[in-house]
Formats: sequence, structure tokens, C-alpha cells
Amino acid sequence: MNIKRWLISIALIFVVIASLGFVKFQQIQAAIAFGESFPEPSGSVQSAFAKIMEIENSYEVIGEAKAPKSLRITTEYAGPIIYVGFAPGDKVTQGQILLRQDSQIERANLKAAKARLALAEAQFKRQATLLAQNRTSQNDVDMAQADKSIAEAEVENLSSVIQKKTLVATFDGMVGLEDYQVGQMLDANTQITEIVGTSDKIWIDFALPQTALQPSIGDMITVSTIGQSSTALTARIIARTPTVNSTSRQIVYRALLDNSNNALSPNQMVSVTVIGAPGKHVIVPTTSIYRDHTGNYVYALKRDSNNDWRAHPIKVQLGQRIKDSQVILSGLAGNEFIATEGAFKLSEGLLVYTQATKAESESGE
Repeated sequence: MNIKRWLISIALIFVVIASLGFVKFQQIQAAIAFGESFPEPSGSVQSAFAKIMEIENSYEVIGEAKAPKSLRITTEYAGPIIYVGFAPGDKVTQGQILLRQDSQIERANLKAAKARLALAEAQFKRQATLLAQNRTSQNDVDMAQADKSIAEAEVENLSSVIQKKTLVATFDGMVGLEDYQVGQMLDANTQITEIVGTSDKIWIDFALPQTALQPSIGDMITVSTIGQSSTALTARIIARTPTVNSTSRQIVYRALLDNSNNALSPNQMVSVTVIGAPGKHVIVPTTSIYRDHTGNYVYALKRDSNNDWRAHPIKVQLGQRIKDSQVILSGLAGNEFIATEGAFKLSEGLLVYTQATKAESESGE
């Protein structure tokens, strides 16, 4: 009797467990069916073909005009001003005294130093004569010669200080708008003014990215002022830096421009256009470029086994930008079907909805 009860209990437990398992199975199947009822994640974009075009290898960058001769005049010693030889904005000539500091103490010390030098020279001559007569030692002669050399150095030092307290123009040019008065105290390393040399030539410094087609020494560039309607000027490249800047990855060039009409001023910002020989390049719309911390990408659109579009990122190297188009230096061969507007929301393998172009349909891709 007890065995029969146990068998009935086990059978009931089995039925309950089987019922619960069946109910759970039905729930899982319903959940799977519910999940499959949702559409696959996708994105809608506009599309185009990567074109191959022949374009001029031109770059427009910002440059700076620089004076071939420019010098900042700075004091080396402290002292009051006793003479000012220029007015703000003056034209000065080479050798013109710009400013003189008081040097009375140095001049007085120089007189004393010259007197000590005369005495040292006399002592040296006397000791040399006595040595020739064997009436003194070589050591006394050496000491007299050392005293003479020390006195000479003291005279040279004081003469140099006096000379450096008189500041002169080292070339013809124009000074800045600084204004000084007699009696004004100056500290050491005070910038007095800046002289800009008068010349009918001016330098144009500009930089090109390392990815650009680099010009050669002697090539011509076009220079124009920024924000002003003026005729474009022509300059010739005369120099370049030997290395690429490790921070900006750019190469700096210098061009020489005829500025006899004073069209440009030193430190003026200008627009520089560098034009090279035309060549064939892959061109894509700028909206097709996707950027992240790993680089620049373009999403190519390719058909899958169900004839649906799928996104496939391709890493590219960018060249110059031409209005709404971007030159691709590497990564694309041309004629690839790519996503344009909306490409930023795509990812690898994502289902894409776009309107296939006539060319794509005819290609049978």
C-alpha cells in the first residue's frame, strides 16, 4: 500500500514538472517570436560613387609677411638715459645713435684702469731689463707680465661697457613707436625699439601639410591680402625647412616677393596659393568622411547574399579639400559605391537603406 502511494506521488510530481516545463517552453518560444518580429537595426543614408578626376594640385594656406632685416634693440646694462636720438616711427640710418646711457662712472674707472695699465707696462719693461742683466728672477718678470695683462683686460672691459651703453642702428630702417625721455632709468635687457629694414623685397613664410605635393625651390606662388580686394601678387620660393615639424606635421617654406609698392607690411597675414601640376585623384563628397580617434574612414556599400546593402568601413588618407569635395590620397581606387550624408551613424556590417544609382544598377553589383 505504501509503495502504491509513493508511485502515485512520484507520478504527480512528474506531471507537475512536465507541465511547468511545457509552460516555460511556450513562454520562451513566444519571447523568441516576439523578438524576431522586430526589424534588424539599420540606417538610411544618401550615397554616391567615388570619382576619379584630374585636378590641379593646389593648396591655399595662411602665410605671414616678414621683413628680411628686423632687429630688436635691447640694453645690456642698467642706467639712466642721457641722450635720445630718435622719435617714434622715425627713419634711421646705419650708425645713427639711437640712445645713450650715462657712463660717467665707467669712464672714471677707465681712466684709473689706464693709469694702472701704464704703471704695469713700465714695471714689466723694468723687470725685463733687469732680467737681461741677471739682476732679477724670471718669477718677478712673469708677475709683472701678469699684472700688465690684468690691467689690459680691465681697460678692455670698461671700454666695452661704455661702448655698449651707446645704442646705434645697425642698418637703415624704421623704428617703432617707443618714446623715451632724458633722465629715464632703464633696466638691463630692456627692449628699446625694433628696427625694420627699408627694402623693396619682403619674405612670405607659409607651411604645407606633409601630405601635400611639395613644391620645389624656385617655384612660384600666388599671394593675396586677407579681407581686402587687391590684385594677387607673385612670389618665388627661396628656402624651406629641412625637416617636418614634429608637432604640426608641416613643412615651412619662404618665398621672396617684390614689395616696392609697399603693398604688404611685415607680420601681415596673407593668403598663399601653391599650384602644382595637375594629376588624377579620387574625389568623394566631404559628407562621406567619418572621423574617430583611429583615423578617417569612408563607408563602402556592398550587397550581401540577400541583395541588401551592408556598410563596410575603409580607412583613407585625406588630401586637400576642394569646396564640398575631399581628395583621397589612399584607401580608395575610385568608382566605389559609398555612403555620403548620414555616414556618421553607420557601423561595420550594418544594414543600409539607400537608393542605388543607375550606374550601380547597370553594373549588377
